Amino acid sequence: MQPRIQILLVYLFVLVLALAISSSIVISGRHVSETTSQLAEVKLPRLQGINDLYLAIVEHERLLYEYYATTDSDKFALLLSGNESRIRDDLALISEAFPDWEPLEDLRKEEGMVKAYTSQLDLLFRADQVDWDLARELLQEVSKTGRRIFPILDMLVERIQQDALETAAMTQQSTDRSSTQVIAFAALILVVAGFVGYFFNSYIRETANRRRLAMFAERSPNPIMSFTWNGRLNYTNPACDALMKQLDNHSGRPESLLPEDFDQILLTLQSSKDDYSQWVAKGTGNATLEYSLSLLRDLRTCHLFIEDISAQVEANKSLQYQAYHDLLTDLPNRRFFNEAVAELVQQKDKKPFTVILLSVDRFDQVVASAGYQIADKLLKEVADNLDRTVKNFSSRSFKNRNFRLDSSKFALLLEDFPDQNFAENLATELLEEMKVPMCIDNKEFHISISIGLSHYPEQADSAAELLSNADAALSRVKRDGGDGLLCYNQNIHAIEQAWIEIERNLRQAIDNEELVLFYQPKISAQGHQLSGVEALIRWRRSDGSMVSPGEFIPVAEQSGLIVMIGEWVIHEACRQFENWADDEPVNIAINLSARQFRHPDFVQMMSECLHHYAIEPGMIELEITESLLMNDIESSIQTMHQLKELGFKLSIDDFGTGYSSLSYLKDFPIDKLKIDRAFVMNIENNPADETLAKTIVDLAHNMDLTVVAEGVENEQQLGILTRLGVEEIQGFYFSKPVPAVQIEEKYRQHS
Repeated sequence: MQPRIQILLVYLFVLVLALAISSSIVISGRHVSETTSQLAEVKLPRLQGINDLYLAIVEHERLLYEYYATTDSDKFALLLSGNESRIRDDLALISEAFPDWEPLEDLRKEEGMVKAYTSQLDLLFRADQVDWDLARELLQEVSKTGRRIFPILDMLVERIQQDALETAAMTQQSTDRSSTQVIAFAALILVVAGFVGYFFNSYIRETANRRRLAMFAERSPNPIMSFTWNGRLNYTNPACDALMKQLDNHSGRPESLLPEDFDQILLTLQSSKDDYSQWVAKGTGNATLEYSLSLLRDLRTCHLFIEDISAQVEANKSLQYQAYHDLLTDLPNRRFFNEAVAELVQQKDKKPFTVILLSVDRFDQVVASAGYQIADKLLKEVADNLDRTVKNFSSRSFKNRNFRLDSSKFALLLEDFPDQNFAENLATELLEEMKVPMCIDNKEFHISISIGLSHYPEQADSAAELLSNADAALSRVKRDGGDGLLCYNQNIHAIEQAWIEIERNLRQAIDNEELVLFYQPKISAQGHQLSGVEALIRWRRSDGSMVSPGEFIPVAEQSGLIVMIGEWVIHEACRQFENWADDEPVNIAINLSARQFRHPDFVQMMSECLHHYAIEPGMIELEITESLLMNDIESSIQTMHQLKELGFKLSIDDFGTGYSSLSYLKDFPIDKLKIDRAFVMNIENNPADETLAKTIVDLAHNMDLTVVAEGVENEQQLGILTRLGVEEIQGFYFSKPVPAVQIEEKYRQHS
């Protein structure tokens, strides 16, 4: 049976016994009845109200701590509001019972402070970002306010007790005058039983409430210690033992969790105006512990909260590392690189250093042909090769000076180098090392790199300018075909600016329809009759001036505009074919760019042209360069077969200048070979050129291919090529590229 029930049964037994004895004495019983009535109706309810206010204050503090733990405003706002109403009702009852009592104003003031702190905490917990330090300070103030209220309530209890004792004395005097001591004893038992039962019940409830509050520390997952004002350990919760086991600390002394300078920290905080201090220190092993020390000055007590933040510290280190390193190659990343360059530039002594930018040539083709997994492995191999080469080149430390900036671009940061040629020599070594074949998943890859260099402070005054210069040099190398290095100079900057200007003007030229097609005749070698034309794009500005294709075609290739321009050329050539077909159709040859040929919609676009224009596909000849085909043999052959199925004729342009293999040539579904002008321009003076030209002609004829020679400028060249068996001649000897109207006037009408 619970003690509370036992006390209640004893209380009822004594009460019944007292009433039974009292009822036998009528006169004395009436007097005792009046006395006990006053006690039960007035004084005991006062005590009940005081006790209820005490419990309400304790409950309010508990609710605020739970609110702090969960920040669930929807749940605790209603609970706190109801408890505040309970406090107001109890305070009103006390005010009514003791209207002239002086400490009553202090009680009202403290109740107002509790309400104010509650409002501040509620606003704090509803904010988007909680100020936990301020929250803990407010909770401490609530606890302090509660401890100031309890003494006031104790004073009220003492006053009621005094009144009760005075009433008991009056009763005792009354019973002394009674005829028997039995009635007096019964009255005394009645009073004592009432007080005993009440206080035992209050004690039990208070103990239960305190037990609930104590469980907060007992069940907290973080270690909590309580100290006297002098630093003597009073209490530790079970989490302290758990932390000691976790840290492999078998000393059995919770004090071993404290930092060595804890006593000094405690004295410093006590001598200051602050009540809270927080710091981080190393624990046993590699553990990192966060300590929070709180002073309860009114209770002369100190509470220490400990949290193991080792995992958080390691996570922060990992995030810091990931923020400054490339996950694939484990090299420092662009962010690390930019900050390192900026730090070197900001040095007051302006020590010289060099930025080397490296880019893997044609990396997009590796991705397209081998896939991202192989490409990633290739990049890791490039990074390892870069690191290995740099270490072997010099005994100097290059730690955190090799970077991966983006997909296929790397960087080196060289400082304190021995001489001006050090960076160039290292770059040259890198070029050679990267040419060594790399084996990835049993596949051999031959790669090359492009390198751009820029020196500080010789060539730049700022980090941005330095990086821009190195990138300009790198871009120039890549546009020149890659596999080379270049140190920045002012000419590169001027060329880059010119390219930007050309690209901007070229976009405007497309919008303003300044692009036109010229046509260069192809003449039969035997009869010198017009056998076809080659469509060549020209740029005529609005003022009538012409821009050389050598200026804007490379820009169009680099910027991607060549796809749009190439599509326009094909449509314009088809329209011109329709115009000439009304009289007499003319074979038209159209040059294809690499980007245009590899575009996934290219074949579909050519098919649509057959339906949109009245053209004969057999009279449209698509010219493709050797290097274009060799970038992706399998895909090129597939595209060529698709074009042949549509009926178009195909020819290889600039044959002999590329790096194609004869073993692939037999697989190409082509109709013509064009001998490059490099073999024609000096053929009358160089027997070797004539031999090479004859070899190409014989090869083509053995494969049933027509041969076209371009770049013919004099009669001697014409005679040699005719004797060798070339079928078609193209060059300035007959005509430069001219507008379509001149083709009609000079050749078609004459024909």
